[in-house]
Amino acid sequence: MKSSKQNTPDGERVISECPFDTEMLEAAKAEFLTNPGWKNIYDNAPEGAKRRLEVSFLFSLNHKSWDGHPDLFGNYLEWRKAVERDMTGEDLEYMVRNIDNPAAIEHYKALLRDRTQGRHVDDGPKLKSYDDFFGMLDALGEFKSYDYDDETKRAILSDFIPVLENSGDPLATHLEDILATAKLKEVRVYPKDETMYVRVEVQFLTETAEWSQPYQMVAAWDCFNDLKGYAFPVGKGRRTELPVELEEAENSVQRERRMALMAARIAG
Repeated sequence: MKSSKQNTPDGERVISECPFDTEMLEAAKAEFLTNPGWKNIYDNAPEGAKRRLEVSFLFSLNHKSWDGHPDLFGNYLEWRKAVERDMTGEDLEYMVRNIDNPAAIEHYKALLRDRTQGRHVDDGPKLKSYDDFFGMLDALGEFKSYDYDDETKRAILSDFIPVLENSGDPLATHLEDILATAKLKEVRVYPKDETMYVRVEVQFLTETAEWSQPYQMVAAWDCFNDLKGYAFPVGKGRRTELPVELEEAENSVQRERRMALMAARIAG
């Protein structure tokens, strides 16, 4: 991800650059800014909010043409995440006040809380039955399936970090287990809400900090890294079963092993 530097009253600031052709970005901006409402929002936005609006403009006009080109979708994901990392409190407050999308507003509010009060916690249940999980996906309509290269697969699995850390769900305790063992089996992208679905094979630490048997896990999150749900399908029927390793509270042996896994991940 390229970046440029801009001097501001608070010092030098990094601005992530668009990985797509300048012509593509300018065409998307031109298309949206013919609408007086979008033009007013864009023209009055602080710099970081402008960049985030441009991300949305480009995706809205081009994502259908990315079918069969997972590298382009991967570039878009990395750009979006980088732009949001660069956004200031002022940028986020502007988006909250001016974007007419309830899900987006909650996302920017959560990012703003991250800047000031720590993580946003959503107390809603995320563990779902087979029917509830796939019924949720069916409601999203059509999806695209991609055969990603190894680097993109690693990037998708790394999305579990913000997804679970921001979820407030007990599964976040087992984040390092998932990152250390996950094997990506299937990916779907639902254009509605830019929802990402993954099916992975994972293992969890037992009470003696050994690896458990493999489990099938499915999970979905939207473009704002908000976890929509997860489940553990078993067998060939329409049923799920919670892994036994998730039924007990974390003990000191597991905690020590997870801290070691996290240290190795960060160092590597």
